Amino acid sequence: MAERGRYRTKQQEIILSCLEKQKEMFCTVEQFMECLHRDGIHVGQTTVYRALERLTDDGAVVKIPSVDGSKAQFRYIGEDIYSNVGKLVCLKCGGIIPLECSKLDAFYEHINEDHGFRLDQHHMVLYGYCSQCQ
Repeated sequence: MAERGRYRTKQQEIILSCLEKQKEMFCTVEQFMECLHRDGIHVGQTTVYRALERLTDDGAVVKIPSVDGSKAQFRYIGEDIYSNVGKLVCLKCGGIIPLECSKLDAFYEHINEDHGFRLDQHHMVLYGYCSQCQ
């Protein structure tokens, strides 16, 4: 029997395949539904939500929660070398930049020591505007 957390249903595999096709962009559940329907695949919205949450838990997908009440976005990361670093997300174009900066270590230390809060750099998302959208 497969390891717990590794087994994927047929629907999860279909959704993962759709994600891989769009791996350069973040998409909402509704956008994934459109992608699936274009391919002639009809999966319920609840199934898509559950599959995306499971794939996020498994580490195959990253989820970016909304900041303004809009919908969360998901993106396939697979073997992405940046899957374990934070992200910079452009509020205008939706672009994502891996958050890698040697100066962040001092920031993490400051937040931990002075504020008693330990940041999880793997899940950190900072929102703003990329150089092209400023």
